[in-house]
Amino acid sequence: MSKPSLSFQFDDSTSLHPRLNRALILLEWLSGLVALLLVLCDQGFVRQEESLPGHELTNSNWWLLGLTAACLAIPVVTLPLRYWWSRARSTFVRSHLLLVAITAIWLIGAIAFSIPTATMQVLQGEIAGVSGPGQGVIFWTELFGLLRGISALIRLIRWSTEAGLSPALVFAASFILLIFSGTALLMLPRCRPEGLPPATWLEALFTATSACCVTGLNVVDPGTYWSRTGQCVILGLIQAGGLGIMSFGAFIALVVTRNIAAREAATFRDLLESERLGDVSGLIKDIIAFTLVIELVGAVAISGLWSHLPLGEQIFYSVFHSVSAFCNAGFCLHAEGLIGQELRPEVWGGIALLIILGGIGFGPLHNLREIASHQFLKIFMPHKIPAATGRMRVSLTTRIVFRVTIALLIVGALVLFLTELGRPVAGQTIWQQIANAWFHSVTLRTAGFNTMDHGQLTPASKLIGIVLMFIGASPGSTGGGIKTTCFAVAILTLRSVLKQKSHIEAGGRTIPQEQILRGLSIVALSLTAIIGCTLVLVIVEEKPALFLDHFYEATSAFATVGVSTGITPSLKPLSQLALIVTMFIGRIGAVTLVVALAGSASQAVYRYPDERISLG
Repeated sequence: MSKPSLSFQFDDSTSLHPRLNRALILLEWLSGLVALLLVLCDQGFVRQEESLPGHELTNSNWWLLGLTAACLAIPVVTLPLRYWWSRARSTFVRSHLLLVAITAIWLIGAIAFSIPTATMQVLQGEIAGVSGPGQGVIFWTELFGLLRGISALIRLIRWSTEAGLSPALVFAASFILLIFSGTALLMLPRCRPEGLPPATWLEALFTATSACCVTGLNVVDPGTYWSRTGQCVILGLIQAGGLGIMSFGAFIALVVTRNIAAREAATFRDLLESERLGDVSGLIKDIIAFTLVIELVGAVAISGLWSHLPLGEQIFYSVFHSVSAFCNAGFCLHAEGLIGQELRPEVWGGIALLIILGGIGFGPLHNLREIASHQFLKIFMPHKIPAATGRMRVSLTTRIVFRVTIALLIVGALVLFLTELGRPVAGQTIWQQIANAWFHSVTLRTAGFNTMDHGQLTPASKLIGIVLMFIGASPGSTGGGIKTTCFAVAILTLRSVLKQKSHIEAGGRTIPQEQILRGLSIVALSLTAIIGCTLVLVIVEEKPALFLDHFYEATSAFATVGVSTGITPSLKPLSQLALIVTMFIGRIGAVTLVVALAGSASQAVYRYPDERISLG
């Protein structure tokens, strides 16, 4: 079997000049990255002081604008050449529709904004929100420079998947790329309020990692430390980290070209653990559809929390916290979190439901959607059901996910309520205690929002929280932890041992031995990561009295939960770096990371004789 190539994968079979075609594709890709860097430079540095709306443009602005426009104009030359050389002209435009659309719309808009008419002046004020000569052209050019850059990064990830690289390696590399990109963005001056110095590299790296890994731990207050631009960057990182850059790339490919490459589909099947290769396209579409619909409805449902703010602020806060809740990120723009809001239906109902839906996993949601669609067609349009379609059933994964999730929510709320009864808080009613117990049973497993000060929790509550965080959300979700299915496999294994069975059964099915071994490996490696991080915190901080808090913090980082007893900002740099690494491992998955580092292993074609050993 040939090894995958690390070089860019180009389809040269339809080009009359393969080498020139390859060079032009690479030029288009590089121009997109350069355009992105130029936009970041202009937005983050030059325009911070010199070119705010209404001010005269400087030479630096014009140089950056010209270079960005040149990068955007490169496809105007390369695409016609490649089309002329193509043997498959009938499909060329469709397969390059995204690049063609970005280039054409930018070119038309740039020409229109350059026309000095009263109508265009009004239009540029309505669309771009800017005024003054050249401001509309700058806004339009930088907007499409940003789009070209993002599409270039997505294309890089897709090239990697098409090259046949290990899915685990591509997945890990995509998050490293996202984290470092987010760090660079957050270090730009514009991401801090006016008049304040830029963020340090450690503050930016910690925040970017926490956002990309949808954790929610912070060394600074997101609501006051970052400007609105910085908060928008964090929001984008949360969304990209929750769904993954690869999901966005595959979705764009499906929208533009109606299909994805077989190797890319196989990569997604492995990452999403889909049972059928042909099911991948439908699952990717459902991931994007579920996300957009749930986040939009959620934003409307929780908007009442900020009804006292102006409409624009209310919309931003609603969208930010809806995305943060559904992606199980736990980022909150209020320094005190949601403390004191536990009786608001937007909190115990709206935000809690967003967290639960985000933690269920896209696989089970996709399975239920397929069943619902099949039943709808069966009742109302039976003639549209293909003859070969068999009976749709709820998968074993879906059944386990919902049963374990419901059990953990109920048991967690009950135990937290009982462990906090011995710590009465002044002025708290029994209903507030019930609401707090319910909300934290939801958020401790994956999200990170809080309606109580976790530093004041009883030791018993912290231990229960550690257990809930360790179990975490479900596979294929935006949450972390060892996952509900892995926890179920561990319990089923224990039951099988107690019943002296040689195999593990669940729901009328036998679970394969390799999945059992993988589940136990996940538990072992996860415990190793948490203990290792806790050990670093204990040694570096030298505060034995805070051992439980350090254990709590390490588990929160690994499980990408984000709850904290309040010690994160005061940790030493080495401790914060340990949390950064732990958050990354937790988001990627301990086993996935080990597989990515180890590479593909050849299957053994032999088997040694069995021999029993003493296990105690």
